[in-house]
Amino acid sequence: MLKFSLIILVSLLFLMPGCKPEKEPAVIGVKIYEHPGPYGPLFEQWNDMGINTGFCSEELISDNAFMEEARIHHISTYVIFPVFFDPDALAGSPDLAAINRNGEKAAEEWVEFICPSREDYRRSVVEHARQIIREYHPDGISIDFIRHFVYWEKIYPDRDPATLPVTCFDPVCLANFQRDEGIYVPDLLITVREQSDWILEHHEDAWTAWRCRLITSMVQDIARAVREEEPGIMINIHLVPWAKEDFNGAIKRVAGQDIRALSGTCDFLSPMTYAHMVKQPPSWIHHIVEDFFMQTGGTLLPSIQVGTAYLENEYGLEEFRETVEAALQPPSSGVVVWSWERLIAEPAKADLFRDMINAL
Repeated sequence: MLKFSLIILVSLLFLMPGCKPEKEPAVIGVKIYEHPGPYGPLFEQWNDMGINTGFCSEELISDNAFMEEARIHHISTYVIFPVFFDPDALAGSPDLAAINRNGEKAAEEWVEFICPSREDYRRSVVEHARQIIREYHPDGISIDFIRHFVYWEKIYPDRDPATLPVTCFDPVCLANFQRDEGIYVPDLLITVREQSDWILEHHEDAWTAWRCRLITSMVQDIARAVREEEPGIMINIHLVPWAKEDFNGAIKRVAGQDIRALSGTCDFLSPMTYAHMVKQPPSWIHHIVEDFFMQTGGTLLPSIQVGTAYLENEYGLEEFRETVEAALQPPSSGVVVWSWERLIAEPAKADLFRDMINAL
């Protein structure tokens, strides 16, 4: 019903005289993590390709020469800002780790997360974001790893939802959940497995909602801090690319991302629609964008992959063309390429991307 109503409303806006919304220029972005310089030729190449936005590492954002050349070439800059993925912090304080329902550190290959309830860590993240904006003045902040632990990059369409990880069951999360919700785990349940099983069996909805609020409140705190420094700063949020009902509602139940709540805090919602990586066809990208838009009415900025990742099967030129086309299909407001390093490593894809963007 909501989807139908939104379609009718948008149609009426276009039909009413004088009410057709002005089309905003598409955001054509690339993620870039390092570059040896010089930066002038880099941004000249971006100008030629129609790229108008860089989603950049803090290392590049903190480089005065990089930022100056970006301004000269009219390139908007967003700092990529990871939140609960911080290997250095975990190396120094292993007790910060998120805990799975078996009472073990939540980790899989390179993916390891910090417990999202740790107030000292949360405050340090907010202050770090504030410092970046105060010192380097990027146009935006792109909030990454803002979720609970899940290695979504290797979760494929046939995955049993019951096997997906749910965290965090460390003592801080368990104590805070009980205090905040007025739900108390029976004293006779001693192990983390016993406690987590009881919570998920008897109070899963409350547990999911509480975990989502941990993520949303973290975004709200970051947004408040950076807007105090720069009131006009743009905020983008990286999202797990799962539609509302995928894997039995896993975007909330597992990742803890309530996209309706998150949409009220930011300018862009950016699902990481790496179709080839997760064994989906390019058309799936539009499906995710449309699903997110129908839930939120927000401004969607899908991120797409260029090179192969995790899988060895071929990711050819035609599939890339279809990927770009799907990402740009309304209601998308643009596209973000992951990443510049991978794009220039495949000249044929770089040429194709330039031609497609300049033809818009």
